[in-house]
Amino acid sequence: MKTKRNQAFTLIELLVVITIIAILASLAVPAYSGIQKMGNQAKGISNCKQIILSLKQFSKDNNSQYPDSVPNNQTGGVAATANDAFRFLVQEQIVMDERIFGCPAGYNPDNNIGTAPAYGMALMPGENHWALTAGQTDATQGNMPLVYENPVTPGWPPQWNADVAGQIRPGRTWPGGEIIIGRNDGSVQVEKLNGKRGTVGPKVMAGGMDSFTQASQGQPQRVLNAVITGGAQGVGSYTDPNALPGGLPGGLPGGLPGAPLPGAFPGGAPGAPLGQPGGLPPSPLGQ
Repeated sequence: MKTKRNQAFTLIELLVVITIIAILASLAVPAYSGIQKMGNQAKGISNCKQIILSLKQFSKDNNSQYPDSVPNNQTGGVAATANDAFRFLVQEQIVMDERIFGCPAGYNPDNNIGTAPAYGMALMPGENHWALTAGQTDATQGNMPLVYENPVTPGWPPQWNADVAGQIRPGRTWPGGEIIIGRNDGSVQVEKLNGKRGTVGPKVMAGGMDSFTQASQGQPQRVLNAVITGGAQGVGSYTDPNALPGGLPGGLPGGLPGAPLPGAFPGGAPGAPLGQPGGLPPSPLGQ
């Protein structure tokens, strides 16, 4: 007489199935992370391109100058931070959606720009992911780095903190020591830095120069950092264009770095007005 076989898994069979699932999961997770990173970088590249196009549009009505070099009618001064310069684009109604100044897995604005004409809620601390090379024009050579992810030190060349890769932290990189760089000719791409750990700068090329120093022909440039923390930047963060030669805040003729402003961040990036409340947390958009 035949007996009916027990259809339940044996312990060995169950362990084999669990092992196979674990192996498949270990292969799938890195692949998913890589796809997610590439998607986020593609969105960041798109945002950077839109910023550069907006700067180009501004320059057409301002003698080829970008907003960091033009006195702002709302404040009477010129931009002291990247937030100030980009807010000028909103005030000129060239940009009406501030979310282009964000980046997935980075700092993102909430698209509350306030009311005309000042639009004082636009580009508040923590709502801008990008730095800007000051003093450039539409006629500057095309390979000049113009808009790029906010560095941790704004010297020339700038440097980033690869130890906080992928985190929403000042000066962070993408995993693998990469950042997005947009150039004056409108080209934008992900570029490898000179390392994957610690404070790192652009990759050194043959001859000891990098893409930043080569484009500037060895002349140091001034970097306008994004404001990450501090009070509202709608007022008080501009400088008198007549106070210094050439109208550059805290700088010297030709765009050389000047002394840090009072209350500045490390490296000379201007800080927020004293007594202001802390900055808004980054938006979860695009993460």
